[in-house]
Amino acid sequence: MASPRIKLNRETVEAIARRAVELLEQRGLQQRELVDAAELARRFGIERSWVYTHAIELGAVKLGSGPKPRLRFDPQIAARVLRRVGEEPAADPPARSGKRAGQPSGSEGSDVRLLPIRSPGENGPPSAA
Repeated sequence: MASPRIKLNRETVEAIARRAVELLEQRGLQQRELVDAAELARRFGIERSWVYTHAIELGAVKLGSGPKPRLRFDPQIAARVLRRVGEEPAADPPARSGKRAGQPSGSEGSDVRLLPIRSPGENGPPSAA
């Protein structure tokens, strides 16, 4: 048996939408903030790679369905997880080192001499004139 079709006018739809927003605000669901891994790492002073390694535990939300969807994180959920991790001494997240990824470590105070970096055209090779 087919159900009767109900037609709603614009004012009724708007009233339903306003009420839905009110209910979401009352429950605190609309104010959900999602940030990327870099922002989460910056806020909590941890390595971005650690965020990706522990993405599931941190409540990652996948955006898209491809093989490598973008991930977003709710900072409130991540904060709860990180508090629990902080209570377990062996599982502390690594602190940020202040270095960028790929920078060699341990070269401070070594006897290795680096070549100077020059911008293009600065003391370049002699022209064949």
